[in-house]
Amino acid sequence: MTIVTSSRKPAPEVRKLAKEIAFALDFPFVQRGKAGIHDIGGEDPRVIFLSGSKRQGPVFDLMVNDSLVFSMLISNVKESERTGPFTKGFLTREKELFDYLSPHVPITYDENADGPIVFCGTQKRQYVLQVMV
Repeated sequence: MTIVTSSRKPAPEVRKLAKEIAFALDFPFVQRGKAGIHDIGGEDPRVIFLSGSKRQGPVFDLMVNDSLVFSMLISNVKESERTGPFTKGFLTREKELFDYLSPHVPITYDENADGPIVFCGTQKRQYVLQVMV
């Protein structure tokens, strides 16, 4: 099982986004406290780590067996009320993103998606992430 975590003292927006991503992907969200990123994985080799960047936006890092395998900058987060059906996992219109992420997280390729990464959050919320790989 993969876990989702954030930096030790994340900005409220980063913590909220990490919790929403954990919910969408059906992975547990783990608060690190003073534990290092390598200490929280336990027997599971996969960790999704969100950290804040003061100027550009949150950074999404995917680590497998303590090695960084994928990283992207989330340059914009658009939150809206979900009008369609609830679905688990990410939806992407970018084939390259799908190829990078599909071995590690639940993701569906749809060229008609509303953005590079779209997912359903809690309380009838929908998120569209603009990302830079």
